[in-house]
Amino acid sequence: MVNDTVNNLKIRQFWEWFFENCQKFGASFENEELLESLDNWISQLGDFSWEVGPGKAKDNALVISPHGDHDLLQNTKQIIAGAKDCEGWEFYYAKPPKEEEWELIFTFETTEGEMVDVDASPWEYTLLKYDDGMLEIIIKAPDLRELDESDKQIAAEIVLDGVLGEEVRMRTICRIEVVDEFDRPYRDKAGNIKYLSEHVKSLLKQ
Repeated sequence: MVNDTVNNLKIRQFWEWFFENCQKFGASFENEELLESLDNWISQLGDFSWEVGPGKAKDNALVISPHGDHDLLQNTKQIIAGAKDCEGWEFYYAKPPKEEEWELIFTFETTEGEMVDVDASPWEYTLLKYDDGMLEIIIKAPDLRELDESDKQIAAEIVLDGVLGEEVRMRTICRIEVVDEFDRPYRDKAGNIKYLSEHVKSLLKQ
C-alpha cells in the first residue's frame, strides 16, 4: 500500500529552502549548521534517511532514501519530482549504485554507536529464486562474525545498495542471510559479491 502522507506544501518549502542554500554547504560539506538544517527539513517530510556527497554527472548529489521501506519509495519519488534546478546538484529518490571503481570498502556505525571498518571485496554470495521471482541472498562474510545480527544486516544492505542500487535491492531481494560459512549445497554455487549485479540482471531476464 502506498504511503501518501507527504505534504506537497512542505515539499515546495523544502526545495525553496534548498535552492537558497545549495551553494553554501562547502566543497567538502563542512557546514555543519546547514547540514543540521537539512536534516530538520527532511525529518519534517517524513521518516527518510538522506546523504550528500559527490554526484555522478555533477559535483554534488542529495539522496533522500526510503531506508529500505517499500511503502516510502513512492514518497521519496514524489519529493525528488518536486526538486528545483540547483546548479551543480543532482538528486536521487533511492541510493544509486556506486561507481564501478568502488572497492567495497566502507565504514558504518553499529546499533551501539561503534564505527566499524569493512572490506567486503572478498565476500561471496549465492542466490535462491522463489516462484514469485523474488530472490534470497546468502552472503559469506566471516569478517562480520563478531557483530550482532542487526549490524550484519546493516553492513550487508550497504554493500547490496552499493552494488545494485537501493531500488533494485528492494524490488528483487526479499531476504538477506549473512553467514560465516556456506552450507555444503551452496559452496559450489558461490560467486564474488562484485559480480552480483550482472547475476541479478540475468535472472530478471529469465
